Amino acid sequence: MVLILVFILSLDFVYCQQRFTVTNYLESRLALDALKQSKNENMIVSTLPVRFSLCKLASVAKDDAKTELLSALGYKSDFMIKTCYTGIKEVLDFLKWSDLLMFNKIYVNYTDDIETKFIANSSSVYGVQVDRVGFNTPSSAISFINRWIEKATYNRIREILDHGDINQSTRMILISVAHFKATWEFPFDVRMTADKIFHYQNKSTTKTPMMMKHNEFLYYDDKLNNLRVGGRAHSPPDVKWLLEPIDIHNVLSITLGSFGTSITYIMPDDQKGLPGLLEKLAKESNFVKNIKKMMTRTRMRIGLPRMKIKTTIDWIKPLRQLGVNQIFNETTSNFESILKSNSIIKNMFVNKVKQKLFLELDEMGVSRHRSPLDPEMMSQDRVMLGPGINVLEFILDRPFYFMVTLSLENVQHDLFNGVFYGP
Repeated sequence: MVLILVFILSLDFVYCQQRFTVTNYLESRLALDALKQSKNENMIVSTLPVRFSLCKLASVAKDDAKTELLSALGYKSDFMIKTCYTGIKEVLDFLKWSDLLMFNKIYVNYTDDIETKFIANSSSVYGVQVDRVGFNTPSSAISFINRWIEKATYNRIREILDHGDINQSTRMILISVAHFKATWEFPFDVRMTADKIFHYQNKSTTKTPMMMKHNEFLYYDDKLNNLRVGGRAHSPPDVKWLLEPIDIHNVLSITLGSFGTSITYIMPDDQKGLPGLLEKLAKESNFVKNIKKMMTRTRMRIGLPRMKIKTTIDWIKPLRQLGVNQIFNETTSNFESILKSNSIIKNMFVNKVKQKLFLELDEMGVSRHRSPLDPEMMSQDRVMLGPGINVLEFILDRPFYFMVTLSLENVQHDLFNGVFYGP
């Protein structure tokens, strides 16, 4: 009896690990499909709130819409839909007390045709709040939603909806906004910030302030690990996926102040290599995972550019590329259960999936976990740079890709994915 129970639990654990692997790959692919459209401009996206909204819709969808949504989410049954948000709710709530402002909404028309159970308890179960607003007066609806977002984000996010985003035929819109000002586990010393040369894709250069720090960091350099020379013969036995030379040069991961969060930078060796890197990441699901396995704690001096990135994106095109089409069908979207049986409206469908984000990255972040003037931190820097010690230097001085990641029990979720082409 005990053996049977252990076997069942083991199978369940393996199934959950496989499910999260598939889910995270689909999240990453969705983000990368969006970032590839950035046209060499700095951009940031967050697939997490989009996934929460899709889980909510999957809970009421039928037939083709249900099949497409479950496939896009990486789920094989309805059973796992409710864990979409609840599995990371506690950590996200903690982040919202420090670094993160995030709001996720589904807006439907203000009508009695909507089933109340579609609106009730949505925020606590699925991480998305369902609200009603009068789409019959589009300009008023747009103004109302924009004002709500501005107030909720303390004016950090403004005008997520443009004129024309809502009309009298609008049935349902999905909106997510987030402001993230990352706080480091150990902040940078502003006195060490120095102007460095940044190399653009077109080979032009500019001087920009770089936040400098000396410490041990998780780091990987494919040149140091001989992975660019000779292909298979020089690859470690557990990375058979590396069969040919690659464009990756440096990977750096730094722990953030909030529990389980970190930021990882991937910078191609070639200053024109970022588009190729995005293509490779989209095609190879385990690429980042395998790279992270080879990262080691390395004593080094790093330089990071400050970042302020604002992005507005409509997710419909990337979602269609992922195979989600039925929910946008104005004739048969398979959302009948959202409506009451005697409703005047005969079909519900999604008109917009819009997101606006603002990321800030500087020496300190939101709060000071420890001052850079703290004697212990200052002595740590002196130890790292003691006389005669040759310290490896890594400066993010070319276009790069980055991820803000939340790690929970060996499962990782990307909070944000972005590209930085230059200041």
